[in-house]
Amino acid sequence: MFIEEKTELKKIGLGVIIVLVIAVLTVPRLLKTEKPTEEQAEAAVLRPVEISKAMRGEIRSELQLSGTIKAQSRVSVFPKIAGRLIALPVEEGDTVQKGDALATVEHEELELAVQQAEATLASADTAYSQAKQLAEVRVRSQIAQAESQLSAAMISLEQVKDLSEIRAVTQIEQAEAGLQSLVANREKIKNGARAEDRRQAEAGLNQAVATLANAESNHTRMEQLFQNGAISQQSLESAKTQLDVALAQHKIAVEQLQLIDNGARVEDIQAMEAQVEQASASLRLARVQAETRSWEKDIALAHSQVQTAQAALTAAQALQTAKSWEAEITTAKTARTQAQVALKLAKKRLKDATIYAPISGVISQRNLDFGGMAVPTAPLFEIVNIDTVKATVDVIESQLGQLTLNQQASIEIDGIAEPLTGTVAFMSPTLQAARRTATVEFHIDNAAGILKPGMFANVTVPIEVHTDAILIPRATLLEDAATKQQEVFVVENGVSQRRTVQIGLLREGQVEVLSGLTEGEAVVTAGQHSLKSGESVTVVNR
Repeated sequence: MFIEEKTELKKIGLGVIIVLVIAVLTVPRLLKTEKPTEEQAEAAVLRPVEISKAMRGEIRSELQLSGTIKAQSRVSVFPKIAGRLIALPVEEGDTVQKGDALATVEHEELELAVQQAEATLASADTAYSQAKQLAEVRVRSQIAQAESQLSAAMISLEQVKDLSEIRAVTQIEQAEAGLQSLVANREKIKNGARAEDRRQAEAGLNQAVATLANAESNHTRMEQLFQNGAISQQSLESAKTQLDVALAQHKIAVEQLQLIDNGARVEDIQAMEAQVEQASASLRLARVQAETRSWEKDIALAHSQVQTAQAALTAAQALQTAKSWEAEITTAKTARTQAQVALKLAKKRLKDATIYAPISGVISQRNLDFGGMAVPTAPLFEIVNIDTVKATVDVIESQLGQLTLNQQASIEIDGIAEPLTGTVAFMSPTLQAARRTATVEFHIDNAAGILKPGMFANVTVPIEVHTDAILIPRATLLEDAATKQQEVFVVENGVSQRRTVQIGLLREGQVEVLSGLTEGEAVVTAGQHSLKSGESVTVVNR
């Protein structure tokens, strides 16, 4: 207001001076009888003007923006597990550091889950260790066992082959010999005993003893083969029958010798007849068994046992060739890894029972009290970090190219006397389609905490700075209507000269002259619009 009034006074004063000058110059001439020419009148008038000297100084182009102060970080803290709060050591307004415990939910079951996972891992570790030590040994042991079983089966096969048919023939021969001996003894008993008969009875008893011993040995061997699966049940029963026959023959031989010693009685003769009949039945049974060729079944069964043992050996050797123990070790290792992961998950769940500060800052909100029920879908805290704040502004599309990252700016905040310094830290890579603007953030150090989120910020960004420029008032500029060039009037020795200038930066009331003027030259700041080049002027603002 004061500047405008001063300008008006200058204009009034200039008008008064012009009127006085005109009056002084024209009154004497009116007294003369000869009227002056128009050229003489114009030459006698001095144009009053105001001037300003071109001087060197700093000028800058600036971008004026406005925005809002925001916290650098604003984080809502959610609990990761649900549960009742059993610890809540922070209040709203408290300053916390990243990693500080903010709250704890009940976690007894989670501790038990960790213990269970630790036990499972210990078991898996043991199994893996055993697999590494024993898996290959177990396969090699299987091969040795299969080889042993194959060898035993082959021996059993040979024994069956050697004994089966011979045993059947021997049984027939033994049955025939026993029957003949009994028939002869029966006749001798009927006819009376002689010394020769006694010798024959003793020989028969000796033979029966030998036959019984052979039958017992054969029965024992057949039982072993049956237990090993080398012969059938039928073959075992046949050996048992042979043993029974041998026992009977031994008993008969003993009784015959007793009869010779004691003399025959009617009941002895009848007993002998029964023994002869029994021996005849044993002979018929032996012949029937020989006709059925039951030993062939024993041989086939023994062959089957050999084939089974051979297959088991082949399978064991295949495991060795394929190194199956490596798969077993890998399986055990996988189980251990799964147990390790399960333990880590259990420990993580237990750790999640305590809520930690994700950033350093101030607790701006606490949404639950001690004993409240925390749930993962509802924020428990809000933390803001205002050690550094950001002034967020929207910049129009045409101005974006004038900004670069790390560019400094002056930021003025209402209520804060001194401007603050900010730095361009973020420029949005996209524009808001409706407004054709992009978001730009200026980071401001706020260690003292004087800036609060929500404050209004005036941001001034120096785009171009010339520190040694020739400066003149912007009011001195005239534009040539034909060429559209900028011109000024320069006063030299009281005469005006119209001069074309090239201008640079403009700021408020000043303009930078790139060419056409030199430092110290006087340019007309008032009165230039009616001025002509070559006119005499008088400077009224010295």
